[in-house]
Formats: sequence, C-alpha cells, structure tokens
Amino acid sequence: MRLTLCTVLLATATGVIVAAPNPDYSAAAAVFNKHCLDCHSRQEADGGLVLETYVEMMKGGETGTVIQPGKSTDSLLVKFLEGNSGRKGKYQFMPPGKRKQLTPDEIAVIKSWIDSGASAPAPGQENDRLAKLPKIAVKGTPKNPVNALAYSLKQNLLAVGRHGSIELRDGTTRSLIRILPKLRGQVNALTFSSDGATLFAAAGEPGINGEAHQFRVADGSSIRTFDGHRDAIYSLALSPDGLTIATGGYDQKIILWNVNDGTPKKTLSGHNGAVFALDFRLDGKLLASASADRTVKLWDVNTGDRRDTLAHSLKELHTLSFTPDGKKLFAGGVDNRIRIWSVSEKAAETTNPLIESRFAHEGAILKLAFSRDGKRLITSATDRTVKIWDTDGLKEIQHLAGQSDWSTALVFLQDENHYTLGRLDGSLEFGITKLPIKDK
Repeated sequence: MRLTLCTVLLATATGVIVAAPNPDYSAAAAVFNKHCLDCHSRQEADGGLVLETYVEMMKGGETGTVIQPGKSTDSLLVKFLEGNSGRKGKYQFMPPGKRKQLTPDEIAVIKSWIDSGASAPAPGQENDRLAKLPKIAVKGTPKNPVNALAYSLKQNLLAVGRHGSIELRDGTTRSLIRILPKLRGQVNALTFSSDGATLFAAAGEPGINGEAHQFRVADGSSIRTFDGHRDAIYSLALSPDGLTIATGGYDQKIILWNVNDGTPKKTLSGHNGAVFALDFRLDGKLLASASADRTVKLWDVNTGDRRDTLAHSLKELHTLSFTPDGKKLFAGGVDNRIRIWSVSEKAAETTNPLIESRFAHEGAILKLAFSRDGKRLITSATDRTVKIWDTDGLKEIQHLAGQSDWSTALVFLQDENHYTLGRLDGSLEFGITKLPIKDK
C-alpha cells in the first residue's frame, strides 16, 4: 500500500503541498501505514483498533467505531489526530507522546476520504504494499541460494530451503524426492518434527508479509499456514514436545503458535531489531532468541515473560543454539566471535554467566549447529570459511577454507562426521569430516 507522494498529495504551482481532493482509500491507507501501524497492527492493536485493513478499520476498537462515513468531524479517529478527543496528557494526540504527529495535509487527506463516504478499496488495492517498479530483464542464469537446511534422522531426509521452494532429498543418495508447494519469498528456516512426519518452514517477502508453513512429508501436502508477521520470518523453532512453534522476523516480534490448530498463543515483544535465530531448551520451558539489536534474550515459554537479556555481543547476532543437554547456549554474529553462556534452570537475571568468548572467524558468523550427540559444532562465516569444532574446550579440528560462496545453511546428518553445507551460490556440499565431497 506504499504509494508515490503524488498519489497522496498534490503540489501547487507555488510548491505548497495541499491535500488531493476526495482521495480514495489508498491515499488514506498510505498515511495510516506511515504513522499508525506501530500501535494499531494486528499484533499491536492498542485499544483493540486495527488500521491494517479496511474491514478492521471500519469495525473500530474497544470504544466502538472510529469512522463515521461522510462525517469526519464526528469521527473519533479524526478527533484523536487533531487532539480534541477530550483526553489529556500523552494521549491527547495520536500518535501519542513524543512521536511525530501527522501534518495538517495528512490529516486533510484522511478527512477528505471520510467526508467523501470512506470508500472501500478497489479490487487488488488492499494488499498492494509494493512500489510499482519497472521490470528488468535478467541477464544470465540467476543463482538460487540455499537459505536453510534441516535433517530428519527418522526419515533420513534432508530439506533444502531456497527462494519459494523446498527440496526433499534422500539423506544417503542425495537424490531429489520431491519439491514442496511454492512458498512466498525466501525460505529462511526449516525444522522437522521429532518423528520426521511433518516439516515446518519459515518464509516471507521483506516489507510485505511473513508466513510459516507445516507440510506432510509423506506426500508433500500443506497442513496449515501460520500467518501473523508483517515482515519476512527469519527464524523458527519447534518445542521438544512438538506442540508449539516459535517464529521470529524482521518485524522484531516472536510469536508462539499452537501446532494443532495454527492459532497464536503469545507474542513476545522486547527486541529492537530483527529476530534472526530461535531455539528451545531441551526441557521446552525456555526459548532463546538472537537479534540484530546485539542481544540474546531468554523467555519463559509458559508465561511469555523475559527471563534475562544477554547483552555481551558488540554487533548484530545471526545465530544461536542450546547444546543438546540444554545446559549451555552458543551464539555468533557480526563481531566474529562465538559466545557461550551457562544457563541456569530458571534462567533468572544474573544466573546465566558468559563463560567463553572466542574469536572464531575473520568474517561475520552466519550459522552454527551441533551434532546430535553435542560433541561437534560446525560454523560458517562471511570470510567463506567453515570450521568444525570439538565442543570439549571449543577446539578447532577442521578448517574448510576457500568456499565458493558464503555457507548460509549447515546441518549435521547421521552422526557427527557427516554434514551438509548450503551456499549463497546455490550449491550443496555433502561432507565427511576430513574428507569433503562436493556436489553441485
């Protein structure tokens, strides 16, 4: 619904900006998108008022309807925007507090739309949040990056996430079994259920939407979609009991979902940057999140409360994982270091000390993953290297230099000696420790 300025406002010959006469819904929606959705989206519906769609907007909030078609002066929404709703203090104007207020011209756009009847959006207008860009022909063969990998020991299946698709491959022969139904945007995270019967995927289009999906592995059919993020989802984790999935995205939110019916349980807010990684502890009581805001946060899964914020990192964090026994938490990111925390049972503040900070790569760490037995750790970085570590003392046992591109996804397969790398150039590498085997 982002529109060019000329759609919303008209410039006079003198250069003064004035409201367009009788603008349609898209003009008003552009103003709402710019100023209001931080507090009035589906995830942040202050006062129960959602301004994300026409239907939700006209429904109103806890105080009733906020728009009176044809009567802007009687519309509660306009009264709040102009500061004459009767409230005092920080809520006299909307947006509240020190947030930037709407200009008179922007308010005029909304009033004009209401006075002209508060018309509904035209077909296809409601969710058109992409700018209209010219089509540019692609020269050459575009790469199809591997953004996510997951492996099921029970099914001996490897899932490979690319743009808009997921490949299911035999874990031994590497042969392609099937491609799952088309998804919107990049597939950024994958995880199998413990029995390997279902596969969960996180995807989305930046600035447009984020969706998580559950697929039936046996036939590749879609079971359900988890739709709630306003931007691309970058992280996903499944609870040990298989009843809850957690998703995190560029919208800085973490949502806990009921796997059985696809309904949201809780929304966890607290990060000030994109949520790039999530992991449940072995007991399922604790969720860890890594963010572009340079912090790791620990969350109580039952209550949704934040237990602790681990703010030792100097730059953005890309990846994290609990050790298989749940006693330690590893994380890495743009400052090239692997950090390790000892996590207490209740994870209360001051009880989760940093026990190791190891310079690991010459570039930003992209991913890290443990073998099932916890004896091996594999990491990748923007210096085009992959390293395998003995987790006992974090000793480097293998250095795979000279990768063809960034290894943006990695996973151990049957045991601690077999691994798979997925790269930005679209290639896969199936390796045995000390004996890598390349497969394009």
